[in-house]
Amino acid sequence: MTRARWADRLERVLQAGVVRVGTTIDTPVFSMQKVSGDLHGFDMDVLATLESALGVRVEYVKMSFGTMIPDLLADKFDVAMSGMGRTPERARVATFSKPYMRYGKLLMIRAADSDRFRSLTDLDNAGIKIGYNHGGLNDHFAKTRFTRATPVGYPSNQLATVDLLAAKIDAQVQDSTSAIYLSRTNPQLAAMDPKNVFNPVYVAMLLHREDQTLLNFINIWIDQIELDGTLAEIRHKWLGD
Repeated sequence: MTRARWADRLERVLQAGVVRVGTTIDTPVFSMQKVSGDLHGFDMDVLATLESALGVRVEYVKMSFGTMIPDLLADKFDVAMSGMGRTPERARVATFSKPYMRYGKLLMIRAADSDRFRSLTDLDNAGIKIGYNHGGLNDHFAKTRFTRATPVGYPSNQLATVDLLAAKIDAQVQDSTSAIYLSRTNPQLAAMDPKNVFNPVYVAMLLHREDQTLLNFINIWIDQIELDGTLAEIRHKWLGD
């Protein structure tokens, strides 16, 4: 095999019969882990259709948003997909597929505090603690939107939510999709002012910027599952109307 052909990631994936997908495993709605250890979520359902389209097996690689770009550049996975917001900063060193979802930021609070916290102004006060997961857009939001409240970082979204439920923090920065999903599935949680979504972005897959043939394939696949209604069915399953 020539070097040029070996450099083509799509061909490598097809020959190996495996596509390695970086995912956080702790991003509600998109990538979650059951007690049994099995993964489930919006992205898992979408990726099941990619397995069929490519004729290969998806192998999940645990990643975090804080180390995602270095891990991608170190070739620890072929693509990353975990409710990934497209940003100009990330696009400087990698590339994105076309979007398959859009979301923004919401503050998740305890349902018991729904009357107490109705806006960012209510939260941005001395003595209030705002949880977020290290790295990525939640981190940036927590550190730039609050001047009086205290941002509290966590290794994962899941750990921040545990402390929110335990009243160790007062609110948590979440993707709007995650906040809405968790508030639907746990009556102790609520999405604060869910109609007022901050910092909207498109969600897409992250790829090595030189992998044009794989990018072309993924874009065609996304178009197809959008056109045949598969994406709409998966969105409804996880987020309702």
